[in-house]
Amino acid sequence: MKRLVAAPFLLLHFAPRSPALALALASGRPRRGGSANPSTELVRKLKQARDAKEVFGFLDDFYEDINSFVIATAMGKLRRFGKSREALHVFQRSKARGIALNVVVYNAAISAS
Repeated sequence: MKRLVAAPFLLLHFAPRSPALALALASGRPRRGGSANPSTELVRKLKQARDAKEVFGFLDDFYEDINSFVIATAMGKLRRFGKSREALHVFQRSKARGIALNVVVYNAAISAS
């Protein structure tokens, strides 16, 4: 497998925000996964959910960590379980709570309808 190494002039022009990422890119080491972000963990758990009840359980347990990406993932999972009405309810509830919704969430709502 061929590894791409960034040229030094590209690192100056497209400087990453994270010093650790800049060091990893400069050294040619592959980037390691793993994030301490709670919403990333929630998305990972939502993707492993086996039924709609489990999805709603995750949404209730992690109420304060919900962002638009988590909402879109939950809506997609509910739609795949045949619960389109519930997916639209999650959309309406999130909109009423004042969560900043983006185009991904609106696309998930269109897919669910």
